[in-house]
Amino acid sequence: MGVIFEYFRAADRDTARARLLSTPYGTPEPAVDAVDTKGYDPFVVMGRLMALVLNRPWSPDLVSEEIIWPEEPYPENEEDLPEDSPWNSGVVLVELPASFRDAFADVDDYALPWIADQWHRIEELDGGVDAGLALDFIEEFVAFTRRAEQAGDRLYCLMVA
Repeated sequence: MGVIFEYFRAADRDTARARLLSTPYGTPEPAVDAVDTKGYDPFVVMGRLMALVLNRPWSPDLVSEEIIWPEEPYPENEEDLPEDSPWNSGVVLVELPASFRDAFADVDDYALPWIADQWHRIEELDGGVDAGLALDFIEEFVAFTRRAEQAGDRLYCLMVA
């Protein structure tokens, strides 16, 4: 099984962390505005989508993030991780920059069909998404980012291995 990526919005880091820590992953939780991204990581797959939205070439440093959980720094050597380290849980929570949210929130809706047509062809999707489904997903994600921008919320990505 691969890594699950869930994008959600929250007012701040404390609220985002509280959501993660108050409910074990996979159990019912209070309603939260989130998007099922079907395993689309924020750095490459969503980064390539962001590059199309911005009409610029993709690069590995296009999407930056800050790990907000686990809070302890990752050790230089993996062997130095204590057995009970939260890094061994397979769960990581990152805060995405406002520029990530704003790029999607500010995209011109008329460009979305072209963006979807280009994005569904990227190597990382390996032909697994047709242009129509890509457009549906992009429209949903854009609406999500617009709600976040309007509320002044930040975007977070919960990654579960």
